[in-house]
Amino acid sequence: MRDAAWTLRRLDPSQDPGDALARGIPARVPGTVSGALRDALGEDRVATVLATDGPDTVWEYRTRVTTAGGRHRFMSTGVATVAQLLVADRVVHESHSAFAPWDVIVELPSGPCEIALRVLPTASVSVPRKPRARWLSPLVSDRSLRWRRTPLIGSIDWPGALPVLGPWGGLRAVPLPSFADDDTPHPSLGLVPRAVRTRVGEDGSGVVTVELGPTTGTTPDLYADTAGSAGAAAELACVGCSADPDVLVARGAAVEHARETVHITVEPPHEVDAQPVTAECVVTASDATSRETFTVDVAVPDPALWWPHGMGEQPLYRVRVRTGQGECTYAVGFRSVCAEPRDRDHRGLALRINDVPVFARGAVWAGADPFEVAADPQRTRDVLERLHAGGSTMIRVPGTACYETEDFHRACDELGLMVWQDVALGPQDPPDDPEWRAGLRHEVRYLTSRLASHPSTVVISGGTEVIQAPVLAGRPAEQWRTDVVLRDVPRAVGEADADVVVVPSSPCSDADLDAAQHAYETGEASGERASSSSVPTVAPTDAADGVSHYFGVGAYGRPLEDAVTRGVRFAAEALAFAVPPEPAAVREQFGTDGPLDDGDSADAWRAGVAHDPGAEWTFEDTTAIYVHRLFLDRDSDPDAGLATPGQPASDGAGTGHVERLEYERAALAHVFQRTFAQWRSRDSPCRGALVLSALSMAAGPGWGVLDASGRPTAAWYGMRRACAPVAVSFLPAGGDGLPVHVWNDGPTPLTATLRLTVATVHGGCQQPLDIPVTVPARGETVIRADLADGTFRDLDHAYGFGEREYDAVSAQLVNPSGRVLARDVHLTGGPRRNDAPDPGLDAHWVRTEQGEWSVAVTAFGLARFVALDLPRGAVAEDGYVHVLPGETVHVPVSGALADEGRAAARVRALGVPSVPVGAESE
Repeated sequence: MRDAAWTLRRLDPSQDPGDALARGIPARVPGTVSGALRDALGEDRVATVLATDGPDTVWEYRTRVTTAGGRHRFMSTGVATVAQLLVADRVVHESHSAFAPWDVIVELPSGPCEIALRVLPTASVSVPRKPRARWLSPLVSDRSLRWRRTPLIGSIDWPGALPVLGPWGGLRAVPLPSFADDDTPHPSLGLVPRAVRTRVGEDGSGVVTVELGPTTGTTPDLYADTAGSAGAAAELACVGCSADPDVLVARGAAVEHARETVHITVEPPHEVDAQPVTAECVVTASDATSRETFTVDVAVPDPALWWPHGMGEQPLYRVRVRTGQGECTYAVGFRSVCAEPRDRDHRGLALRINDVPVFARGAVWAGADPFEVAADPQRTRDVLERLHAGGSTMIRVPGTACYETEDFHRACDELGLMVWQDVALGPQDPPDDPEWRAGLRHEVRYLTSRLASHPSTVVISGGTEVIQAPVLAGRPAEQWRTDVVLRDVPRAVGEADADVVVVPSSPCSDADLDAAQHAYETGEASGERASSSSVPTVAPTDAADGVSHYFGVGAYGRPLEDAVTRGVRFAAEALAFAVPPEPAAVREQFGTDGPLDDGDSADAWRAGVAHDPGAEWTFEDTTAIYVHRLFLDRDSDPDAGLATPGQPASDGAGTGHVERLEYERAALAHVFQRTFAQWRSRDSPCRGALVLSALSMAAGPGWGVLDASGRPTAAWYGMRRACAPVAVSFLPAGGDGLPVHVWNDGPTPLTATLRLTVATVHGGCQQPLDIPVTVPARGETVIRADLADGTFRDLDHAYGFGEREYDAVSAQLVNPSGRVLARDVHLTGGPRRNDAPDPGLDAHWVRTEQGEWSVAVTAFGLARFVALDLPRGAVAEDGYVHVLPGETVHVPVSGALADEGRAAARVRALGVPSVPVGAESE
């Protein structure tokens, strides 16, 4: 069925039989209804079509296959949400959960056969109305959704959010041998792999654990690469034939004498000098655990360790598991993960990978394709590679989203991107219902088992804002904690025996983290709930405690220093802004550079502005706050660098939308770089920060550091400068000078030269100063730029004595061969410049010996926030940089770049007209 041609139809008694959707459109499996609609009708039609779905609307996927008949195993990771599997128009399986795996054995007739998947209205299955929820969420208006195991994303009023409908987890059909063919002296147990996981011991040795289950009543690993007839069944259905009950009874009677020979081979990657490890084990029925499973351990001496991006390599071993049912292969990695101990002096979540402290930075995942959960694998990898290039080391899949595909997790393994996986629970009151909770535990065990082979999966959390919601709703403290996330989820993760850190929900307190860890380790609840008479001393929303969602810088308009003074420890969500795309993307999406200046495009722009349901403001207002603070306000400068505040700009940050967008981009590049640099500093308590979010889900200014098409924004460029594995960044300290921080995430010390260049207010630069530096492995070095020449220079005009003498300071980290590894420029007194003169920009194309393109940018004066404007297909790898007088800065360019594209390219700087990029010099 991998190559089957699927058709999607809408079955609705009220629609015109001649309608295209009634006749059917091509569809992909795995895929969703919104993705098929986009591919067939275009992006603009998707929301309109889905909005016309009625209470009786059914979406049906249908294909025709030809088989030799016999037993076939149908498998899916999930179908959203109320769904049926039909074979020859007979229902053989039903599911009411988008996250429950399908594993069904169907006896097929020989010859052609119709296969159909029907997606019924979610509301067609009733849920209890009582007991009522103890609190309501402003994000989700449908109260019944707290009972339904369905992605919340389509039920929240966010730009571009669409309901998830259909086989996002795919559908596979594998032929199985007949039971009657098993005539061996000792009947086989029919074992198949359920999960593969790894651990690293304290002595550095590795262990591969293979968990197997019998062919009845288990949920094997649906994502293993299979050969032969590996399979297991949770259900059996016969279509157009009959099963032989005598064969089934006889097989069941022989189980106690059954055995299985399991062959396991662990092959090292090519770059590791080691031999494969093989093991053969015979298991019998008496070896079964209490959960009717079997485990086989294989020792791997001194395995090469998997490291996050920038900290080391990502070696992946191949594990082959062969039983009588066939062979499965897995790619696994060896690494350890733990949370550092917490006490009164060390609060909050801090991760260690392979016993090395980690500063995790990255983004909340919104999917790679706004229209398709099961995105094209190449698109998924492209988005992840772009985040990787921006210095990300962690991706968080939130509880409001759908679970991700194997393509996503494999790419994260290969790229060194740690994954924080939320269970699909959002800011609603989880039902305290035994059946519902049992179903959730089964879901979490399966999810954890599925992800256990992936070294990238380091955190599993009980959901998004499950604990925060009652706090912000003003509920009493005894309602803040629920056993669903404090016990059920951690216990299920522990039962799957995955080497991960468990978090009850994001955000949460230290006490919540401790309770979840106890349940993970013992399966028992820990701690007592607060009584109505007790007064809490810590809230789960505190930035310095547990895990936070930090929006002080961002939604709440705090100065940049708030990110430090609040003592942020681990922000699983942070820095929410409306981020405008680059000019070329705006032109492509809206047909103009300034959509709000054009009546035809203004409404479309506003529809894509990031906002929260019920709020009277948008995140575009948030961005404007920082534009004013950085460039306009007389007495408000987040850098606090000018002792005497400068005068406000005469006409504001431009009078038209085009000019305002340029100031917004400049402000965001500055805010993201400065905030992440503050968090990364060794003096900061912060050990993790994830931006909301990775990708905007609609055209226009969404939350994403990447726009809806996956291209970088100004926020990405700022984040990249502070988050790259090797990075340099100034962090002004007011009266304590101008430190420049140099980071090296790599496993070996970095020996280089830090070249400092000072630009004066007179339009020139002083002689560069070279300082030898050795940055420790996975460490940081700090140099006081104001003291680097052996004297004190007030490079940031912090004391304000007399006229300002300096205009900017540049720091370049240069390796022994002369290559620039990292670069940053600090604008003295902050980024505002009143009545700044035209810097005299000039630029031309340069091609390296390797055939790669870059743009060489020069300026006669100080050029602020310099960026390229490139046509679609080409991407600047740096942007919103500052160019000192007389300096030449090379901006690498990747992607498709034809002659006409190079001719159309322009270079911009803040406050001055753009200029064309000249042709390559002869």
